[in-house]
Amino acid sequence: MMHSVWQVSQLVSYIKNEIDNDQILHQLLVTGEISNLTKHKSGHYYFTLKDDKARMNCVMFSNYTRLIHFDLKEGSRVIAQCRVSVYEPGGNVQLYVNALQLDGIGDLYLQLEQLKRKMNEMGYFDPAHKKSLPQYPFDIALISAKEGAAKSDVITTISRRWPMAKITFYPSLVQGNDAAIQLIQTIQKADQKNHDVILLVRGGGSIEDLWAFNNEELAKCIFHAKTPIVSGVGHETDTTLVDYVSDARAATPTAAAELITPNWQEVKVLLYQKKKMLIKQLLQLYEQNEAHLHKVKTNAYIKNPFMLIENNVIHLDLKKNELESKANDLLNLINDLNKKRMSFFHISSTLLQENELLLNYKKKELLKVPDNISFFQKNEMQKKLKLLDAYSPLKILMRGYSLTRVDDLYISSINEVQNDDVLMTRVSDGFIYSKVTGKEKIHE
Repeated sequence: MMHSVWQVSQLVSYIKNEIDNDQILHQLLVTGEISNLTKHKSGHYYFTLKDDKARMNCVMFSNYTRLIHFDLKEGSRVIAQCRVSVYEPGGNVQLYVNALQLDGIGDLYLQLEQLKRKMNEMGYFDPAHKKSLPQYPFDIALISAKEGAAKSDVITTISRRWPMAKITFYPSLVQGNDAAIQLIQTIQKADQKNHDVILLVRGGGSIEDLWAFNNEELAKCIFHAKTPIVSGVGHETDTTLVDYVSDARAATPTAAAELITPNWQEVKVLLYQKKKMLIKQLLQLYEQNEAHLHKVKTNAYIKNPFMLIENNVIHLDLKKNELESKANDLLNLINDLNKKRMSFFHISSTLLQENELLLNYKKKELLKVPDNISFFQKNEMQKKLKLLDAYSPLKILMRGYSLTRVDDLYISSINEVQNDDVLMTRVSDGFIYSKVTGKEKIHE
């Protein structure tokens, strides 16, 4: 059996494509020990992740390494959030890491993933339940730590982008054992004040620092709040349970502030355009109404209102005369109909009498018809009987003629009988039976 020959690059490209299309390998949590760690001057980290049975090469680019909040070194046991792919020039299967956490928090990841699945199945993450954000919020509630960069960044951003908004600050613990309970109480308090939107923010940190935002009761509190809630917790790679259940999620506190506020300069331009459009529409409406007013003012009935009344009076008089004329015509028609009715009654009575006399005469004539017909028919029948009697075969027989037949066939030629045939001859007073002994043809 022949096999196709592959170039090395073709084979490596094929393997890479197969791995990249495997959804399971797109996002993994892999635990192992760091070895062969190289921190390149570009900011990229190159290392090996191993356990007692296998090892894999790893690369972590600088935009992710700067988010590590612990001292990564040889021998560190970590959990890597990563994907599997192939480095084609070397033909190496390796891990591309985008986040690292010290091992020992693997149970927290497991708990969080289980909780995510549970709440997702219950519909807490369904986009259909998310409330829409106000286009122009003028009353903003801010929930964050009392002291911290997140609070300052949000207030600075809102003041720069949308200075007319009122910001009500609600301080709360954002990490620690009591943080989740205090956050729930603070959200419920802010939700009762009818703010346009609630911002829930804090800066980045380790998974332990952000664990309060993975609390199930806190997530349910956010889901059931009547005020739209936007979360801005941690950095770009940090995702908590609160982010999934909030009505909108921003990667950072500053991004959350930008998400809920329009730029006042852009709004100013938009308002100017709206103003120009409204002025144009008002001018058009004014011109239309002015033209209509001119038409009304120049109307003859407006200049002389009594003209309409006079015209209507004249019109009514004409209609009155027309109705009176039609009424007279109707009376004349009724009188004419009455005359014709009387004339018709007289004529119909006369015709009825004449027809009665004619019918009586016709009746008498018809009564005579059967007798006349009977007498005529009797005479005709007697004539036909005499004629039939004169032509009767019996009369002919009485004059010496006879009829001869063989069986039921009357004979008119010698060719119709054979010798020894029995003949039956009818004469005037009976039948003669005879037998053919011979026959002779007459020659003319």
